[in-house]
Amino acid sequence: MKLFLKYRYATVVLVVLLPRLLWFFFLGGEIPEPVRDQGLYLSLAGRVIAGEGISYSSEMGFLRSVMPVDPEFRGNWMQDPNYLFGMVPVETPTASIEPGYPIILGIIFMLTGPSTGSVYFLNSVFALLGAFSLMVMVRENWGKKQALIAAVMWSVYPYYVYYSAYAMTDMIHISLLPVIALLTLRSVSKVRAGFAAGISTGMLFLVRSTALFLLPVQIVWLFVRKRWKAAFAVLIGFVLCCIPWVVRNQAALGSPVLMPTKGSLNLWMRNSPSMLAVEGINIPDFIENGINRRNLLEYPSMEGLNTELERSHLIMARALQFILSNPGLFAYLAIARAYHFLSPVGGTLNNAVAILTGILIYFPMLLIAFREAFRRKKDRRIVFLVSIFLLYFVLHALAHGGVRYRLPVDMILMTLSSLFIGRKMGWSEKGTGGGIEQ
Repeated sequence: MKLFLKYRYATVVLVVLLPRLLWFFFLGGEIPEPVRDQGLYLSLAGRVIAGEGISYSSEMGFLRSVMPVDPEFRGNWMQDPNYLFGMVPVETPTASIEPGYPIILGIIFMLTGPSTGSVYFLNSVFALLGAFSLMVMVRENWGKKQALIAAVMWSVYPYYVYYSAYAMTDMIHISLLPVIALLTLRSVSKVRAGFAAGISTGMLFLVRSTALFLLPVQIVWLFVRKRWKAAFAVLIGFVLCCIPWVVRNQAALGSPVLMPTKGSLNLWMRNSPSMLAVEGINIPDFIENGINRRNLLEYPSMEGLNTELERSHLIMARALQFILSNPGLFAYLAIARAYHFLSPVGGTLNNAVAILTGILIYFPMLLIAFREAFRRKKDRRIVFLVSIFLLYFVLHALAHGGVRYRLPVDMILMTLSSLFIGRKMGWSEKGTGGGIEQ
């Protein structure tokens, strides 16, 4: 252990990069299947390079309109090549998707060229950032040995290695959350760290909009600690990071849009039994038979509605009306999504390797973390980390569910597991400080 501690930075670099390089060679340098939204992100990054900004090409609109899909998905929202998702006009600026990942990927493409290797490189850089941030957070608060254990667990976690190959936002999301946790904990004693925490939360928001809900957790936790200046600094940092995006949307769309407009379509689809059935999520007959206002599940006519915002508002209104008309269905789906969020085998990763990882690694880690969190319930730092986990749990019980959406907060389970190991080994829990109030 002493040798690994002495060379802890080299150790972390090695355990981050080695499995990802092996994964790269195993895939033959290709991006893994299923494709999911990778094509959209790659296309958007290409548009950024070409100076077209965040917008969809007419070619992408045509491809989406003719691509083979399940009949349940074939409808007004898929057939018009001039609108992506039946909502976003092609060849025009859009706020349908967060701008962060396409811009970052576009910058990497400009430096290295548009290739799958660029995707691996970008994700590996963020993986290093996440591993080091987690190690520093645990070291400053609980000790060096626990920090190394947590960082190694984070680095070789099979789910994280798997998503290191995807041209999507997951790896950046997974990696930025330890940065945010580290800086927020530091801000208890350093106001400047609060500003940096706000900037980091803003950066994550521009990659994944669910980060918006991290902001009140950070601010409330700091207010409870009576760190008002730090809480204000977090808010200022977040706002400053988001201003360019809001200003751009005001100029391009005529409205200071903050949240992605495609969220309305996601809300509509994620509560439609027929759409969910395509994904293998079936509704019990006693709930299915009691569904009200089924007409709201039909994609509406968009005649006379030409702009992205008009179409998004209409879809959002119909989605909300359907949810309010069917509280029983929504409650059932929320419970099912909550289960799939926590389940080692449920939701968005269900191949054999993912299932084994869930059963043999994740589930024991969850049980250990639950026990350790209860044991340390008076530690306000642990309260903060658990609050983040619970936030993600609630958000995705209401919206998505599935293993994929839990992955960013698995780092909290790793932190608690490393503390459990350290306690059983009798290791000292005196952190190094780093501006943290002990």
